[in-house]
Amino acid sequence: MAYAIHIQRKDEDNPITIQEWKSYIEKDAELEETDHIEVELPNGMTMGMSGEGMAVWKKKIEDEEIKVTFTFREGEVSARYSNDDQIEKM
Repeated sequence: MAYAIHIQRKDEDNPITIQEWKSYIEKDAELEETDHIEVELPNGMTMGMSGEGMAVWKKKIEDEEIKVTFTFREGEVSARYSNDDQIEKM
């Protein structure tokens, strides 16, 4: 089952800013800022996405490197298909 997790402030009048998010990315050695990502789909095709405020989290879990993309939009940081490790990271 697919779902997304979103981080936002309770105070809607004081949203997370892109500057705050970029500052957080800079301080976290496991996150890498990017403005473009590509994912290979099961059918062999490639899907891409571009935009400001994206970051990739690279993590080894049981000898397998996973890459999770975090996106920023309208004061909110999001990630899709979250597992327990990703949720803990968030």
